[in-house]
Amino acid sequence: MNYLQFVRKNTVMVVFGIIMTALSSFGQTFLLALYVPFLMDEFTLSNGLISTFYGVATIVSAAMLPKVGKLIDTIPLKTFTLGTTGLFILALFFLSIAQAWWYIPLAFFGLRLAGQGLYSHIAITSMSRYFDVNRGKAISLASLGHPLGQAILPALILVLIGVVGWRESLWLNAALVSTVVILFTLFVLKPEHLKPETDELSQGDDTENIAIKVRQRDIMKSKAFWLLVPNIFFIPFAITGLFFYQFAIVDFKGWDHGIIAGGLTAFALASAFSILTAGPLIDKYRARAFFPFYLIPYFIALMVIWLVPNVWAMYVYMVFMGLSVGFGSATVAALQVEFFGQKYIGTVRSLFTSIMVLSSAVGPTLFGIILDAGWGFETVFPVTLVMLALIIFQSMRSIPKYSRAKWKFKLKRIGKYKGLKKPKEL
Repeated sequence: MNYLQFVRKNTVMVVFGIIMTALSSFGQTFLLALYVPFLMDEFTLSNGLISTFYGVATIVSAAMLPKVGKLIDTIPLKTFTLGTTGLFILALFFLSIAQAWWYIPLAFFGLRLAGQGLYSHIAITSMSRYFDVNRGKAISLASLGHPLGQAILPALILVLIGVVGWRESLWLNAALVSTVVILFTLFVLKPEHLKPETDELSQGDDTENIAIKVRQRDIMKSKAFWLLVPNIFFIPFAITGLFFYQFAIVDFKGWDHGIIAGGLTAFALASAFSILTAGPLIDKYRARAFFPFYLIPYFIALMVIWLVPNVWAMYVYMVFMGLSVGFGSATVAALQVEFFGQKYIGTVRSLFTSIMVLSSAVGPTLFGIILDAGWGFETVFPVTLVMLALIIFQSMRSIPKYSRAKWKFKLKRIGKYKGLKKPKEL
């Protein structure tokens, strides 16, 4: 089944997934950062203080995600979505009426938990649970909401802020989220759309039916968990950290700030392309076949932005970073199901999502410490590259032993062939 056939058959679920990931942007760093200058000016806050508010709110939301996110396994999807939307709208409204500094960390907490955390969690968990044969395509299509939000919403929000003001723009954000999600969930998403692609979950295999409920403490003891954690931690850690200081990177390279907009567009397009490419490949070969390799383009991206002085390096950096992020988002999501199964995927994903949210708080903080210490990007890029190389190397453990044995056998045969002496001419 190709993408067009899949979308025609599962239009409602695909649209639902895209809506949830796209609107999660209102809780993501790249959009919230647009409000930071106004909050600093309104409440006379320093860079360090508002960064602390943001970091603490992100860390607390990450700690809450495993407890809240696993409820999607026991609460109906529509109920869970509406409850999360209520929290999201409340956080947007609370930030818009802020009268003192303490409103800000509370609003940030709600936005990070509901937006970055739970909205993305709902989208990918539902795709992982209700699709089996076409899981890669489902996850990839739902993940398209992320580059869609990155490409459209920042410019739209800046226009709104310029026209109506930052507080009023938050009201419009809340109105958009509430109208789209509530109406779609109540009146478009029907029970017939929430049936598994196969009867695996309803009738189930014997393993699923007799399995004891998965506990998060047991997940954390598994080899699969520790195989996935470094990869899941690294991408948000590095992406958020480098995006947070993207103007500083441009200054470090001596380029004009105007290049950032074009770079972000290139990032979004590359991310969308790699997401769509990943889906059919994952369905055909399974996610673990690509797990060790999807970070290699990001390694190339970091090498280019560090070593190449030319302006075109910005676009190469953004494109290769987008390729890794897009392919990785689909690969890691599908791999969680391959390792832990579908039945309690909400419990599994909530744990990994909390790690992702936590890492997005650590990145800006660590890079900020390095920059404040005067070491600059001459240190940031090599440190990040070393971390990435180690993570790529440890990811090789996901390759099945029989695959590695086949590769070794082929290499030996090639070596023997090359080592053969040419027959003497008669």
